[in-house]
Amino acid sequence: MHVGRQYSIPEFLAWTRKESRWILGWSLCATILLQLSGWKYLTVPAPILTIVGSALAISLAFKNQQCFARFNQALTLSGQLNTNSFILAHRLISVLGNPETVRSGVTLEQMFNRHFAWLTALRFSLREKRSWENRFDPGNVRYLAQIPSPESSTSLEDELKVYLSDDEVRKVMAHPDDKASLIMDWQYEAAGKLHKENVVTEYRYTVLTGAFDELSRLQGGLKLIKNYPYARNYYSIAVILNKMFVAIVPFGLYTYAYELGASAGVAEWTAWLNVPFSVLVSWVFVSLEKVGENSSNPFEGNANDVPISSITRKIEILMRGMIGNSNDLKPIEAKNNILF
Repeated sequence: MHVGRQYSIPEFLAWTRKESRWILGWSLCATILLQLSGWKYLTVPAPILTIVGSALAISLAFKNQQCFARFNQALTLSGQLNTNSFILAHRLISVLGNPETVRSGVTLEQMFNRHFAWLTALRFSLREKRSWENRFDPGNVRYLAQIPSPESSTSLEDELKVYLSDDEVRKVMAHPDDKASLIMDWQYEAAGKLHKENVVTEYRYTVLTGAFDELSRLQGGLKLIKNYPYARNYYSIAVILNKMFVAIVPFGLYTYAYELGASAGVAEWTAWLNVPFSVLVSWVFVSLEKVGENSSNPFEGNANDVPISSITRKIEILMRGMIGNSNDLKPIEAKNNILF
């Protein structure tokens, strides 16, 4: 997530450098063709340009609104992790007491560590690759070369070793399905054991498992956004219309550029203004499409993602402080205004 005031113009231009080159090259080639050949009949009538442009604008408006809604939902669910983790922490403290106290083979510190392990497994699963994501887009690769996400510089197994026993780590890594769900199952089992051995009352057991239920719901919501892309039919039509519009823009604006100098007898010179005019108009629509698409996958590890790594780190720091477990953990800081 970009946490600065805004992207600078050089950053934005660098991000769209590949698209800008294609637009410039096509506009220049189209203008050269029209100028040297004299085939003015190849120009596109203004109504056609207007119709395609209007359809594209409507499509992009709808798409960008839906992509932002996905991002906003992901940010809301991630923020709720913070609240529900503290609710769980308070309930665990009220049930288990001191961190060192052992109740039916269960300790408060163990339950806390399993929650940290669950958060770790969750964020790593949210950073997994998906075929529809944009992390390997050339513009994103260049921009993120100096600021990789925390999950790209370490492994899930190494991080789980901080919270779980070696045997538990092996079980998690060997688990073929959702690893975060496996760790949550252990939390439910521990709560069930406390209830079965009458360490906690029925009411406290219900309250405790209720906290796990809410965290599981949040996990399901986050995974839903991760595992299912923005509808490909709406994405596809936006891309098709965008390419169609960019293709006809130089042929639609050429006449207007030519006529600018007709009254002064310099039409052959003003016709070349078709190149910057076409580049400007095309770049606006291409950039709008790219902005929306790069907001549609909030956990792919790009500069416009939800900062799930930072959120989970803050949760761990504050929860450890609740039981007096001080450590050297520091909040994740933004690099070049990008926070993961």
